[in-house]
Amino acid sequence: MPARNAAHGLLGRALSRCRDERVTGVLRVQGSPGGAFHLLDGAVVAVESPGAPGVGTLLVRSGRIDADEWNAAHDAAATGLLPGAAIAAGGRLGTAEFQVLHMMAVQDAVFAVLAGRLDDCAFDPYAPGARPAALPQGLAPGVEPEELLIEAGRRLAALASLPRRVSPDRDRVTAVGPPAWADEPLAPVRREILGCANGRRSPRDIAFLIGRGVYTITVEVARMCAEGLVETVPAPPAPAQPPPVADPAASVADPAPPPPEPFAPAPAEPAGPAAPRPPLASREDLADPGPYPRPPEREPGEAPGAAPAAEGLPRREPGASGIREALDAGRPQPGWKGFLRPRGRSRTDSP
Repeated sequence: MPARNAAHGLLGRALSRCRDERVTGVLRVQGSPGGAFHLLDGAVVAVESPGAPGVGTLLVRSGRIDADEWNAAHDAAATGLLPGAAIAAGGRLGTAEFQVLHMMAVQDAVFAVLAGRLDDCAFDPYAPGARPAALPQGLAPGVEPEELLIEAGRRLAALASLPRRVSPDRDRVTAVGPPAWADEPLAPVRREILGCANGRRSPRDIAFLIGRGVYTITVEVARMCAEGLVETVPAPPAPAQPPPVADPAASVADPAPPPPEPFAPAPAEPAGPAAPRPPLASREDLADPGPYPRPPEREPGEAPGAAPAAEGLPRREPGASGIREALDAGRPQPGWKGFLRPRGRSRTDSP
């Protein structure tokens, strides 16, 4: 594991630019495990990373304070950036002790970020008027980025110089053989590591579990591997993703169109003399066959387009319908009341 790698250079350039511009905000490091650098006027005031325990984990797991007390201090902090500062300011923890724990957490987080994979860096400024949580009196207002990078490089070089190289988050640790070490005098940190080494935990997991720095646990695991007390197991491979399953409803509703039929050329005509073509029409056949009949002449005053008067049609004779009586124009005709008057006897007629 080299002391300086591509991740070291990328993070160093990003922090140097923030320091030159004296920015205040969060420099987010994307990668595995990644992290966040909180900056105040270009100086680093806190570093958070999933790869290293923070101040709260170190205090609670070590038994210095309980979880409820830490949560209350976290709520008392204005921004939640340094909730341990509220504990130090309240007298529950000495200022010098909190400063040591805080610097341990910052350096441990920088080591975890550089020991992993770093993809990119992005800076997010704080909202106008927002500032990081105030540090307790006597605590340095920030750390120079170059000092943190130098210390992280020294730790990476020390880890790479050990006989056994161990990854903080990729290797799993398991105890070797029967617990013959149970009766041997062991350092407390080694006894804690052996109690947690079950083949499923990495040095990072053990550091979170017992409340110690990830760099300290990784170095101790590497030494114990060289002594035969523990051994590392590679991390299990990620489960393979199942192939996508086709939707049966979609396959029934929208069947695939059949492939187009190949183009079939027209059958070739049999060889032989060509059939004679029909003769063209002669000029006499195309001549005007006239003369045409003349249209009927109209009478004077007849509208154009009116049907001509029929000639030679038989005329109707009087009396052909069988009615031979003539209506008398002088005789009054009954009105509609006459149709309603009953015929014959009326109701007033006596029997």
